[in-house]
Formats: sequence, structure tokens, C-alpha cells
Amino acid sequence: MDDSVLDAFAAWERDSWEVRAAAYAADVGVLTRGAVPALLDAAAVGSGCRVLDVATGPGFVGTEALGRGAVVTAVDQSAAMVEIASRALPDVRQASAEQLGLPDGAYDAVVAGFLLNHLARPELGIAELVRVLAPGGRLALTVWDRPDANRAMGLLGEVVTSLGITGVVPPGPDSTLFADEQRFAALLAGGGLVDVEVARMTWQVDVEPGGWFDTVAAAMPRSGAVLASANEPQRAQARQVYVERALERYGSGNGRCLLPATAVVGSGRRP
Repeated sequence: MDDSVLDAFAAWERDSWEVRAAAYAADVGVLTRGAVPALLDAAAVGSGCRVLDVATGPGFVGTEALGRGAVVTAVDQSAAMVEIASRALPDVRQASAEQLGLPDGAYDAVVAGFLLNHLARPELGIAELVRVLAPGGRLALTVWDRPDANRAMGLLGEVVTSLGITGVVPPGPDSTLFADEQRFAALLAGGGLVDVEVARMTWQVDVEPGGWFDTVAAAMPRSGAVLASANEPQRAQARQVYVERALERYGSGNGRCLLPATAVVGSGRRP
């Protein structure tokens, strides 16, 4: 992809989060918090550790790092997310992952939850995260697994595709590229890290399926863009089919579901 295509994708991502931040903060934490302990463990975050939380979103990762006694700085490219995260974290700044505007080697640990699949140029993002990492410090990132494994996110896409609903999402990097452990490890090693480790994690999210459909549609840029292109009868049909499939496959009683969630955590040390 040429620079103009990648720049357009990056701008679309940035603009999408400005309008979806509130919905993401309100409801998606029930899912993403399941990956936070493994992310912080992979970066060896503990008491007194100087931590940079990149793409902090509502501040879920940074808040748990504070609970471990770390000193946390958080950044996000979205002004709306910065405003939300500032309610929970003492030091939140607006910056993109590719241009942090922070000193070299300033942090003992750098963490980024579910950032890579939103970057137009992942290699540049990794280089910038490594730049601000102190020698001996660890960088850790999480990415979502493939949709067929990560049903908490992937089931909606399956339903939408089965109904023939298509939407306009700007071309960009494959959002599942780094669900491949070898590619994830190669990205981190290519950024100059050593002692690279990549592992999968699984957990479950307990949701009411109709409400969860609404959450994913409102909070996630790609899913939301596709559903926004559908007319009201199509969206209503997609919601009904989603609820039926979720209850049939993952129903736990009382109209609720236990949806499997799967992510990949990768980490490495700066020499």
C-alpha cells in the first residue's frame, strides 16, 4: 500500500475513535480487562516501575498498573479518550503511537493494549515504543486473535457476512496479521528487542447478547462502519440472528452468554 492509502486509513482510525470513545469506555471494559493482567506481567510491571501506557483508551491498563504501585504516564491519539482517561489517571497526554513526543529511554516498561491492529504502519509504531524504553526495560502488546477463535468479537462479523451486509472501511493493514505468533515475534525482534516471547491467552466474557451486539456496533470502528451502511431492517435482522446464534452456541442461562475471548500477548526486552 502506498503512503496515501496508509495515511487515509490512519486518519479514518483517528476520527473513528473521537466519535466512539464514550461507547467504548462505557461497555467494552467487560471484555478488554480480561487481557490486562497478562499484558502487565509480560512487561514486568511492579511497584515503582515507570510505565508508559500507549493507546490507553479509557485507561483500563494504566489503572491496573497504578494498582500495582507503578508510576504511570498514559497517551492516546484521541482527544475524547484522553478526556475520559484523565478521570482515572493522573498523567494523560494526547499523542500518537508513531510520534510520542517523549524522551528517549524514559520508561522501564511500555505497554499497549490492542494497538497494533489499528496502526497504519506497525513497524514505525514499534520503533517509537522501543525508543522511549530504557535499556533493560520490556515492551508488551496485546492483539486480538483471529475472529474464528475470538468469538467475543468475531461472531458479529460472521453474522454480518452471512447476511450479505457490506460496508465501506478504508483499505489498510490486515487487522489479524499479528495474531500469527511468528509474525508477531518477527515484528518485535525487527524493532530491536531481545528475549521475545509470544503467547495466547483465553478468557470468557459474560454478556446479554443483544446488548453486546449493540456495544460492538457502537464502540468498534470497523464493525460500526459496516453496520452503519446497512438500513434499519438489515440491522434489526443482524441483531436478531446474532442473539439466536450466541444463545444457541454459548448460552449460559437466563438469556446470557459466555463468549470465548482470545488474544495474543507479545513482549521483548530492549538490550
